[in-house]
Amino acid sequence: MYLIALVCALAALLVYLLFFFDNGFGGFRRLAVTPRQAEQRPDGRLETVYFPAEDGTRLEGWLIQPSNDAPGPLVIMAPGLTGTKDAHLEPFAWHFAARGLAVLLFDFRCFGGSDGEPRHWVDPFRHVADYRSAIDYATSDLARRGVVDPGRLVLWGSSFSGGSALVAAAQSPEVAAVVAQCPYIETPPEQVPTGRAHARYIFWTVLDLARSAVNRLLPGWCPPLYMPAFGSPGELAFASSAENPSRKDPERRGARFWQRMPEPLRGGWENKLLARFLADFDRFKPLDSINAVACPILLVAAEHDDLIPLRYIERAHEAAAPGSCELAVFPCRHFDLYLEPIQQENAENQSAFIRRAVQS
Repeated sequence: MYLIALVCALAALLVYLLFFFDNGFGGFRRLAVTPRQAEQRPDGRLETVYFPAEDGTRLEGWLIQPSNDAPGPLVIMAPGLTGTKDAHLEPFAWHFAARGLAVLLFDFRCFGGSDGEPRHWVDPFRHVADYRSAIDYATSDLARRGVVDPGRLVLWGSSFSGGSALVAAAQSPEVAAVVAQCPYIETPPEQVPTGRAHARYIFWTVLDLARSAVNRLLPGWCPPLYMPAFGSPGELAFASSAENPSRKDPERRGARFWQRMPEPLRGGWENKLLARFLADFDRFKPLDSINAVACPILLVAAEHDDLIPLRYIERAHEAAAPGSCELAVFPCRHFDLYLEPIQQENAENQSAFIRRAVQS
């Protein structure tokens, strides 16, 4: 009798955890996306384009072509961690266009204007594959249109996507150069969760994976489980920084990067990511790939970065093939690289490197 009661209790607990448990971070409310209208500027023209990921998911990109119509270099850009392409990346893209470089700025699967469910699924290996899909699109469709020279492709990534761009470049002999701005190289000890936070993350990750498995059999029955992405030091969040807004104190709005974020961001944006992300995160090690990158590399670092400390980017610079890697260090913090007074000098240094690398 007791055994039957125990089995029933365990079954009820399992049903509750799979179908009803909420860790307090809820689901994700996706906003409808309208294709951006074509736009003409003195430095070039922008159009919305679409191309398939390896699993057929439709990825949305903004193709910016410089004023000269001759096929030339193409910079393939993607946002970091949970970012979307309209969050402080366009100034870099238009800067490149003004220097004669075409740009394909796209959203990863499950983010921004790109399709894919569940939303805010950060998976570095899928991100690397999405870079590969963008390369395939460039060397096929865009090359046939006469938009780009397929022999002069450049990968650009920032923060978490900086690490993905390095790994993708190591796997892609077509790539002529890579720019990795404050790239994720490996996890600093100060960002590793401990104690109760670590236990929570393990529980949430296992539960989110279990719900994903159930949904493969019974689509849509189990809601995905999310965790906070960004927070201030001492708060429960994957990425902790003194520059981040506080999850608990609305008065602590974070660096200007956050205060000047467009609202709403494309497709809707919430400070969360799927807990299943942590299951494979430890296997993603850009430092192990950097020596295999055959093309020139520019690493950009912020001297006072508490998210991706300078010492890790210096380590990547040392690990790269001799003579293949440049390092630019700016006297600022992580998110300062995206905005003035640093952004213009940073972008100018990047465009000069790209032009040298592709010999244009």
